Amino acid sequence: MTQIQQLRRITIWGVGLIGGSLGLALKKNGFQGERVGLGRNIGRLENALACDAVDAVTTEVKEGIRGSDLVVICTPVELIPMLVQRIAESVDPQQHRMVLTDAGSTKSVLVRSVEEYLQTHGSGPFSFIGGHPMAGSHETGVGAARETLFENAKCILTPTENSDPDALTLVKSLWEFVGAVPYLLSPETHDRLIGAASHLPHLIASILTNTVADVEADEGQALDFTATGFRDSTRIAAGSPDLWTGIFTQNGDVLLSLIDDIVANLIEFKTLLQTDNLVEIERMLVEAQAVVKKRRKC
Repeated sequence: MTQIQQLRRITIWGVGLIGGSLGLALKKNGFQGERVGLGRNIGRLENALACDAVDAVTTEVKEGIRGSDLVVICTPVELIPMLVQRIAESVDPQQHRMVLTDAGSTKSVLVRSVEEYLQTHGSGPFSFIGGHPMAGSHETGVGAARETLFENAKCILTPTENSDPDALTLVKSLWEFVGAVPYLLSPETHDRLIGAASHLPHLIASILTNTVADVEADEGQALDFTATGFRDSTRIAAGSPDLWTGIFTQNGDVLLSLIDDIVANLIEFKTLLQTDNLVEIERMLVEAQAVVKKRRKC
């Protein structure tokens, strides 16, 4: 029996795409304990219950965390520090040790906020480990949840020098249990790497979509001539604006640096076009092609 199978109760705060998929994956892989859905919208929670993503639902924090061994917060990232605080204010001091983790896409600001709060107010009977499963979809809500979403997906965990080793082991076991492959990074390293690999592409996809829409407005028919390349490049722009606004602002410093790099590269390419420098244009394209081909072989 695995460590996760020995748990009596797991609470998922926010049962949308990620939280719902986690609940479904837990059941698929043999978790016999209770899966509790916690949130503020009873209608969405009842949808999660109807989808069998959880076994019980509640909008009351005390009820949702009572007796839980593990709480996984799957809400927009900017809400997570506040929700940890609500858990700390609601938890029974006599409760057995409980582990908190999250599925947020940014880590530095979040982890720092949580650790500062816990150091100031006391951690109570729980520990926190930052987490980020690298899985998702442009679709949202529990209706898009899949029991196989995390299979072979990378999941980044961001422990610090303040982290409880036993809590880290439990959170690592959770993601392994649902099929993910855990990686350990510092919160700062996570944000730099994911800023470049995930956050910047989403920003560029949104800008590209808006630019083509502006041409459509000025000239008409621009969107009629888009092909699969445009759809592939802009698919992620269909993601939740609320979710991505929080991600961009939480990882703002990293994104600002990356935007400077993109602007510099665009200016360089603009100069090459203005001077008809075909050799350097081809060199840039060959370098990009080589990177893609190398990644496909991995």
